[in-house]
Amino acid sequence: MEQAIVTVQNLAGLAQSAQAGLPLGKDALLFGEDGTVRLNRDRSPSRHHFYLDGLLFHVSITPQDESTLFQIWAEVGFLPYTIEAPEKRAKLQSILRATASLRTARFIVDEQQKVLVLSQQDVPGHVSLTDLMYETVQFIQEARPYLRIFGSYL
Repeated sequence: MEQAIVTVQNLAGLAQSAQAGLPLGKDALLFGEDGTVRLNRDRSPSRHHFYLDGLLFHVSITPQDESTLFQIWAEVGFLPYTIEAPEKRAKLQSILRATASLRTARFIVDEQQKVLVLSQQDVPGHVSLTDLMYETVQFIQEARPYLRIFGSYL
């Protein structure tokens, strides 16, 4: 009977801790030999992937002390060199300039002329499934119109 009371108290404590949502990732919950369940504060980063409009998106969730680093990115394609397609390159560069005012999504070109779209947010506390979906949808809503335009040129 005493063990049942302790287990109920532990579950009540877990429920109170989880009111803001349970964290994502492997080993987010720890189970003790005595039946206790608690949140793991020392979690490892988790990685997630999904396809949208033919692009592979990568999501990284990295727990920090008081917050969680949320990162999302995808490879959009390669800019053609000026000698290959000068008009297409000029149009793609003007589209890239138009994305400079976006709040969440960033379009960048790396040294190999690869276009990437990415975002990085510092989310207070741990990231729950609701937080993951919110940050992902915010990013997609902002980037998707530009991704469709890029898709017609790349």
